Amino acid sequence: MCSSLINIPPSVQRPFVHFVCGIKCYLHTLFMYTYLEWCFCHCVTGETVEHAPTVTPLNYVGKITTNTVILTTPSCYFSNLTFCNQTDCEVWLVPALNSSISTFDADKRNSNVLSLSPYPSAFTTNTSKNYFVTKVGLLKDFLCPSTSGRAYFRVGSEGNCPTANCNGVLPEGSTVNFKYLLLDPTNNTILAETKWSDDISLHTLQSLDAIDDSLPGRSAAMVVITTILSVAAFLLLVLLLTMVMLALCWDEKEPISALGSLRIPQYDTHHFKDTAPHVNPSFELDPKDN
Repeated sequence: MCSSLINIPPSVQRPFVHFVCGIKCYLHTLFMYTYLEWCFCHCVTGETVEHAPTVTPLNYVGKITTNTVILTTPSCYFSNLTFCNQTDCEVWLVPALNSSISTFDADKRNSNVLSLSPYPSAFTTNTSKNYFVTKVGLLKDFLCPSTSGRAYFRVGSEGNCPTANCNGVLPEGSTVNFKYLLLDPTNNTILAETKWSDDISLHTLQSLDAIDDSLPGRSAAMVVITTILSVAAFLLLVLLLTMVMLALCWDEKEPISALGSLRIPQYDTHHFKDTAPHVNPSFELDPKDN
């Protein structure tokens, strides 16, 4: 029965599923309740597309850090779905620890799925669900071909944020998986979803004591660069010392120029009692004065 229902078009399938799941509470027989809940609410709630989030192939620095990941956007993932208004339906992302994939898969059928695991407490205690849900954008921004110009989505770009569906950082050094969702915002129903991504392991911080700063621990390029800089610094020092020594030792002796004789032929000596003109014997007439 379930396999036949899966082939029903989504436009017919979804109202039928909502109707059946709405009357399940009125079923009193345990067998019938369990069978109908499994068949209708597990087999045909939401459509899984043949895509999965991946780390961006673009050459970005820090594609994977200790607590953030840069993913490809879900462009073209949900373009073929016709039962969703492109300007209203929203695309969301689920980051979950590898051990909590089944937890979200069980919670996604709840109409309060967006608030079941708020970010501030998603990874803090032993009873945390270890996943959260954050909004990526509207479906119209991720059609095929993409018109938004967004080539990537960075998980954790808002740091340690305080709201339930913010884009917070991931636990450092953890192994995480991701899934894109297509939601109807009027009732928070998951209309479609991607497959889970492969395991993505975040980097782990090393203590300063664990970093090997000895010569064997350095790369060949670092050794070459260090050697070149050391030789250049030595040559500059030698050049500077040479210039200082030359400046101190290269002392040219220049003769002191003596003042020539006074070119005054006669003057009066005022400091004697009997003043008389004094003739300068060393005065030589300038030839041009003759």
